[in-house]
Amino acid sequence: MYNFLIHKQKLIREIFHTSLELLYPDNISCIICNNPIKTTNTYSLCTSCFKELHFILDGCLKCGKPTINDSLEEIDIYNCRYCKCKSFYFDRAISCIEYSEFSKKVVFGLKYNSKTYMSRYIATIMKERIQLESLEFDYILFVPLHKKRQRKRGFNQSEKIAKYLGEILGKDVLDIIVRTENTKRLYKLNKEERKKELKNVFELKEESFKLKNKNILLVDDIFTTGSTVNEISKILKLNNVNRITVITFLTRTIDT
Repeated sequence: MYNFLIHKQKLIREIFHTSLELLYPDNISCIICNNPIKTTNTYSLCTSCFKELHFILDGCLKCGKPTINDSLEEIDIYNCRYCKCKSFYFDRAISCIEYSEFSKKVVFGLKYNSKTYMSRYIATIMKERIQLESLEFDYILFVPLHKKRQRKRGFNQSEKIAKYLGEILGKDVLDIIVRTENTKRLYKLNKEERKKELKNVFELKEESFKLKNKNILLVDDIFTTGSTVNEISKILKLNNVNRITVITFLTRTIDT
């Protein structure tokens, strides 16, 4: 009986979120400010809101954060202020837009206000960055939520983004990573606290054999310290994944 009720609640939430997506078709109003827009507007954004988004064109080749070039030399990971003296298990991280009080409205609208239609636009922006970088990979994976948090929210925003991305790129999306602990909300924690909180909280499902010697695209919404995607990347590398590229919608500039 309990399982039936859980299934029923999940089905109701899915119908609710699908209805929201149908209520917000492409290019009728700006997805951030709700002002009317032309049908040709990029990403269903008005001109004013589009100008507020700072797209990352020259990010660090390792962590993807915007780089400040203090010399005429080419930027590499040894010159990145964030990557210096850090070790990452992923091969590369790419972010599309700089985190700001304005740009976070897109992700926060998706995560906390059930605006699941936002995931379509996030996936579209990611797709264009992937094509710009000529990235090659075999499967798309996503950062999981713990089952309790996902049940409360009704969906996993990273999964939503990944599935749209898989559709428009024609790539398989694998639900293969499990979050075994319901960790604290990470945005309140510093780098060391995040690292400690996330230690050994991820594992792979039995079908992880599919990942052997494969190249993986790992999807998340925001790159802050990289602790979450790095912990997952460690598990993937231990399971013989070849190359891991992390892609996030936003990256947050923080103290090194």
